[in-house]
Amino acid sequence: MSEFLKIFTPEFLDEIGFTLISETKSTFKPYQIYGKAKDRIGLTHIYWNEEGNSVTYFGKELEPNNSISIRKDGDTRTVFNGYVFSQDDVRKILSLTW
Repeated sequence: MSEFLKIFTPEFLDEIGFTLISETKSTFKPYQIYGKAKDRIGLTHIYWNEEGNSVTYFGKELEPNNSISIRKDGDTRTVFNGYVFSQDDVRKILSLTW
């Protein structure tokens, strides 16, 4: 996937009540960017990959997205694994997983 979609900006993380823990660029090609953030009390963690997925499980092409994982209970329980296309998608998923 050649086009990156920056969803998890510092402003957006602050807006949704999360603190950036890390954002690193892989040392291996294609040098993907991985991030991690947690909510203010540490019960919800979000992990993401800015390159996302280029196709669905069935081979259908996807528009630029971020792969994300949302984990609850202090990073012990997965509540969402998938991809998002916008900040609104993240807001919606968070509202469904509280």
